[in-house]
Amino acid sequence: MNQLLDHILACRTQADYYRLAIMAECNAVPSDMAVLFRHMDRLPKESLEWAERTRALMFAQADIVQPFRRTLVSSHVAFFTTRQAPDEPRDLILACCGLVDRLQVPISVVLQHLDGRRFDVLLVRDPTRRIYLQGVPDYGSDLRLVAERIRRDVNLDAYRSVCSLGTSGGGWASFILGSLLGADRAISMSGKPPGLTFRLARMWEKQGYSLDKDNAGFGVFQQLFDSIPDPSTRLLAFFGADYRDDREGAEAFEQMVGAVGIGFRGIDTHNLMGTIVERRRLATFLDYYLTGDLGKIVPPAGQRTVELDSFDQPGGRPGTAAVGEQHAPGGA
Repeated sequence: MNQLLDHILACRTQADYYRLAIMAECNAVPSDMAVLFRHMDRLPKESLEWAERTRALMFAQADIVQPFRRTLVSSHVAFFTTRQAPDEPRDLILACCGLVDRLQVPISVVLQHLDGRRFDVLLVRDPTRRIYLQGVPDYGSDLRLVAERIRRDVNLDAYRSVCSLGTSGGGWASFILGSLLGADRAISMSGKPPGLTFRLARMWEKQGYSLDKDNAGFGVFQQLFDSIPDPSTRLLAFFGADYRDDREGAEAFEQMVGAVGIGFRGIDTHNLMGTIVERRRLATFLDYYLTGDLGKIVPPAGQRTVELDSFDQPGGRPGTAAVGEQHAPGGA
């Protein structure tokens, strides 16, 4: 029995269950969740639906648990790896969470859909809900300082490639950090430049911050990007083609920093990652777009909306064997 189950059994109110679910979705690795799933019969009804939903998402494409381990780098930065030997060749994903400290789906779901033999993940969060406009608390007060700290904490030269990926409010941070660190590519999922979203601006204004697009929104993003000498990182902005707000966000990225917008037809929701998981495509999407040949994966101009299954056939991760010994409990 793991600590997560113990904490669930100690909950007394609906608010307790809700807070614990958020904590687990933001921190638990696949093996933590797999242990919990073995005790579904002990879960109270307040947690059962959440656990069943998370299990379905985790094992949408693979039933062998990816054995990632989590190490805290600072209070809001975590490193995930399955590495057994220091000289194993690896690719690094720098992941920038959105407003709710996740990548639109629980962290365990994203890790479970990665090939643990290939990828390490450095996950950053801004729990202040200022979407990185003041950096990452206790790590760097702006994104340039965050990038400098990452260079000190992680030997980027040891990796075959570096890719950044950010969801929603972390999309623009992915573009800036990826470019500052010389990543091969930087990906935004349902992201938009800060200052574009009226709802967020209103929320920040209520907290006493002035965030009109001329100073702390568009201005910060454009100034940061323009200050990067000769950026070579390829910027990819993914969005649901039928979701207007995110389509406009991708268009803004195209106009401001030359990103390539790629829309998935038939998707009309902001939660692009969740939709890709539910359609059993996340593992193949990540394999294809994180390290695939950019010359092949970027659609030609004028053809920037694609079908979600255009990059692979249905089923599991192509050409790879799952890592680890644990299988999905409960027949998921």
